[in-house]
Amino acid sequence: MQKFFNHIFRLEQGEWPKLIQFGLFGFLLQMGMGIGFSAGDAAFLSNVGADSLPVIFLLTPIVMLLYTAVFSYLLVRSSIGNMVDFTLGALIAGGAMLWALLDAGLDPEWQTILYYILKLYLAVWYIALYTLFWNFTDTYFDIQDAKRLFPLFAAFCALGTATGALFVSLFAGSIPMHYFLLIWAGIALLTAPLARFLGRRWGQIAENDMAAAEDDGSTVNQLAEVGRAFRNSRYAIVLTMTLFLTLLMTNLAEFQYSKVLQDGRSEAELASLLGALYAAANFFNLVVCLFVFNRLVARFGVRNVAFIQPLTYFEVFGYFFLQGGTGAALAAFFAYHGVLTSIQYNNENLLFNAVPSHVKRPLRTVMEGMCEPVASLVAGGFLLYAANYLDMRELSGIGVITGIVLIAVVVALRQLYPAAMAANMRFGWLNFGDRSAKSPQYDPDAYDLLETTARIDGGMEGDIARRLLQATEPLPPPAKPAADLEHLVPQLDASPEDREAALNSLIASATSEDFYLIPELAARLPDLNQEQRLRIIDLFGRISDVEAIPEILAAAGGLSPRDRRAVAAILAAMGETAIPRLLFAMGDRTTTYRIRSIAARALAELSLAQFMSHLDGLVQTELRDTGRLLASADRLERSDRQSASLVLLARTQRARVAASIDFALELLSLGGRLPNADLLIVSLHSANAKVRGNAIETIESGVDNATFRQLEPLLRAHGPAAGEESEKGDIDGLLAKALLSGRSIEAAAAADILHERLDEATFSRRMHPLVCPDMPWVLRDQLLALYGLAKTGCPPALQILQALSQSEEFGSATLESLLALAEKAKWSEPSGPAFQILVKDSPAWILNSDIRDIATRYSDLALVMLRSMDGRRYAA
Repeated sequence: MQKFFNHIFRLEQGEWPKLIQFGLFGFLLQMGMGIGFSAGDAAFLSNVGADSLPVIFLLTPIVMLLYTAVFSYLLVRSSIGNMVDFTLGALIAGGAMLWALLDAGLDPEWQTILYYILKLYLAVWYIALYTLFWNFTDTYFDIQDAKRLFPLFAAFCALGTATGALFVSLFAGSIPMHYFLLIWAGIALLTAPLARFLGRRWGQIAENDMAAAEDDGSTVNQLAEVGRAFRNSRYAIVLTMTLFLTLLMTNLAEFQYSKVLQDGRSEAELASLLGALYAAANFFNLVVCLFVFNRLVARFGVRNVAFIQPLTYFEVFGYFFLQGGTGAALAAFFAYHGVLTSIQYNNENLLFNAVPSHVKRPLRTVMEGMCEPVASLVAGGFLLYAANYLDMRELSGIGVITGIVLIAVVVALRQLYPAAMAANMRFGWLNFGDRSAKSPQYDPDAYDLLETTARIDGGMEGDIARRLLQATEPLPPPAKPAADLEHLVPQLDASPEDREAALNSLIASATSEDFYLIPELAARLPDLNQEQRLRIIDLFGRISDVEAIPEILAAAGGLSPRDRRAVAAILAAMGETAIPRLLFAMGDRTTTYRIRSIAARALAELSLAQFMSHLDGLVQTELRDTGRLLASADRLERSDRQSASLVLLARTQRARVAASIDFALELLSLGGRLPNADLLIVSLHSANAKVRGNAIETIESGVDNATFRQLEPLLRAHGPAAGEESEKGDIDGLLAKALLSGRSIEAAAAADILHERLDEATFSRRMHPLVCPDMPWVLRDQLLALYGLAKTGCPPALQILQALSQSEEFGSATLESLLALAEKAKWSEPSGPAFQILVKDSPAWILNSDIRDIATRYSDLALVMLRSMDGRRYAA
């Protein structure tokens, strides 16, 4: 039964307690609102009248200005939990005070003023409680969880409002109107301990990776940030315009339906009618929030759902304009208290994720706290004028025109939404592409520390310090060119001086006729320094031999990001004859994603039309096969017979899933479907749930629904598709697929597992097809070890990889980078600084210079090393 409800409401395992607790908090807040609004509106309309609503609209900005200033100041100076306590305390005191004054039997003039105060009191809490609940709740959920759970919270709120309104409708004839305010205060008193419990029970999520580490408590600075956010974010400005116009039309709709509904009804009758209408509207909201809204967002996306409210108001005012009467009034009531509450407000919660994240809560408070009063001010002033010059039909015509303007503003909002989400992901990340980072500047203390470390530390840290201090030393002058190019290539393996001389000769003398040099040069690329690699890559471009593209790509797979982009550029410069080989390499699933990425970038630059013609098919195939791989990893992790190789195999397949997703996102970015792929990929790997959720939201808003449905379970890594298939997977079948996958680590791990499970004859028969001259070195080492043919004292590469993956210094890096480290392992202690690791009780060493070189080629390894030395949390 629980699985059924989890499927219906899109809940994940273990989310029910959190859902119920936050839902009950919203239910109690809105139950009080339902009681207060039903009784308070009836009392105001019966004792003062709808004609006085424009005065309320004019006075609301003054009250809201005071409220927004106080609330924004306290929100910056205090925590959101303290703000909840403060708000509930004010609600309890205000309800008790108004009850006492209304019960005191004041003179009629004072009684009328008191009803004005009551209506303003309701207007303030209508905005304040809504903003408070969603500001509070938003701190505990990222946007992907919000898209699933916020509609359910809204359903609890709608049920609370409906319950409160129904209570007033049932007891309006027997309980005086002002006593309902006292009941409201009592409900707020019951809500306070629940709010405190939620703050203790659940952990808040920082808005971005900087928020957790940096928190400037200065009120002036925070408010200045809000001002800068308005000045620099076009999205925030357009969202503010959307809120303003929506609320302007809401005030106009409230005035029109109030004028129609008050005619011919007593205070008790009007209270009963409004209570029934509030209850009906909120039961409608309950159904929409539970079963409709999240499916709307999943199908059409956040930015498209934003059109529903403008179109609804456009139709309602068209109804008023063409026909009018009670039917139009009921339509306006439901557009306000139904569609606005269940769809527009829920969608606004998601739209607010794209405002500048570092000031989202104070910015949201200012936007919601000021849009409503300014809209009320404009609507109130206009309606006071219109009361003398315009009839209801003419007012409706103005509503139709305003609806058209609102639709146009939402069109602009829709266009700005993806870029705003991308800007939020970018906030807080280190800019490794900044050219100023090439020449580091050290303050005196940092320089002294580097000098001291370089002088006294003989290990990795001392080596790094010396390299940092030598970063600006000039390169040695080039040597004179030699004549015999074919004999120069072996000199690249000689001493640094001979290597530099040979390289200079090659660069000076090689022409397009020397295409035979490319395979030999490509094989030596990983052993050269970065400056030398770039010069060799430039030489490849000068020779421009398309037949050598496979060798160039194979070598480029192990290079740094800068080198790989340089390779992509020279491949694109080879012209249209390179297209067939680039197409093959881009779709070759037996090679690494790094190589396929280089081919894709080169092809997109060389011929975007050719790239686009293969994009959709390639992405669909990639995601479909990756879904099966994720299911395989899940099944392996659930195996009863766990071993080190089985754990490594499952991790390898999960790493391939992550790499496949990154590759698919890069393809979609190259095709113009998504913004910067590197930014998306880094954000998806963030430890911060908000940043990761914003990345997923950006992807969903950029790709079509079918593609996102394939991506979503892979992005979560524990989707329904993976879970269902993983239960059916056969371990032996999965091992057979891994053995023949063409992936060296997977094949070696599968061979090790099968060696434990099979007899010798069967194992040899299964391994026979794999034995060939060009078999991967990792698999070769593993088979030699399994057959007892390995060199004594030299464990196979798979065991080195397992040891590195469990080490504190490197364990979090990708297996691809760890394999590059494993290849550099030495079994005798070297003379230079080196990192030591135990492999099955046998010591092995990796030179610091090798670690540094590999870290320049694998950014994930560099970030993991930085995190292990620094102690702070990074995105790697």
